[in-house]
Amino acid sequence: MNKMTVLAVLLDAAVVAAATLMSSPDASRHDVALLEIGGGGDGRLELVPMDAGAAGPESLAFDGDGGGPYVGVSDGRILRWVPGERWWEEHSSSCAPELYVHVSPSSGL
Repeated sequence: MNKMTVLAVLLDAAVVAAATLMSSPDASRHDVALLEIGGGGDGRLELVPMDAGAAGPESLAFDGDGGGPYVGVSDGRILRWVPGERWWEEHSSSCAPELYVHVSPSSGL
């Protein structure tokens, strides 16, 4: 075996060992915080349906005054949470409503 082959084998072995250690099921991440959803003061959680078949949120943001949250959903709309009504309202859109593309499940796309 020449010197380059030995180095290549050692490098491959080191990469396999590192990948094995990183994918170990015993590896724990105590430095990562977990989000716990408590359901508010009444202990309830509520699923809020999205109209027009949108999925999301794809992103979440707050404004400079602490307002929001604002979420972006899959059809390009940006929704704002209205706490008093416990509902999402359309804040803005990245696409004009007349340009929305509606694809039926039977279209094969």
